Amino acid sequence: MAAVLIQSDRHSMNKKEIHDAITEALLNRFKTAELAAKQAHQAATGDESVAENKYDTFGLEASYLAHGQSQRVIECEQDWLLFSKKTHHLHCIDSPVTLWTLVELEPLNSTLSEKKYFFISPCAGGLSVEVSEKSIFSVTASSPVGKALIGKMLDDEVCLTKNGHQVVYEITSIQ
Repeated sequence: MAAVLIQSDRHSMNKKEIHDAITEALLNRFKTAELAAKQAHQAATGDESVAENKYDTFGLEASYLAHGQSQRVIECEQDWLLFSKKTHHLHCIDSPVTLWTLVELEPLNSTLSEKKYFFISPCAGGLSVEVSEKSIFSVTASSPVGKALIGKMLDDEVCLTKNGHQVVYEITSIQ
């Protein structure tokens, strides 16, 4: 028996918009990291970096910074390439939360009305994008939120920490 798709074309477009927004944010982060690496390299190789005495460590510190920035460029580029090459796929209604899924949570406490949206990502945890006036948070499977969501099904309950308090949410959508 074929699996029933959880989303209509309208939902598919939303997930694609989210994927595109994350990809764009990762590209911007990559470009910013490139610029910072160039500036750090210039500082490390400029005339100001030449030691004036044996205690002058500005040049050494600048070279460490340049190296760290170049490593960050590589990581940012890898994250961006991973997202830019990933094709959009549909999620089946009887499938659990996995990588590349968008999860909508609704608090069970009636005093909280704010829904939460998490995109389970292989990288770029902590990134947040705005799509259709909603904040979408990118989380990795190894993060506390990711660990709480991976493997859960539609209508399951999850307990997450918010401002130091435990909040129980229901999974209302998985795309």
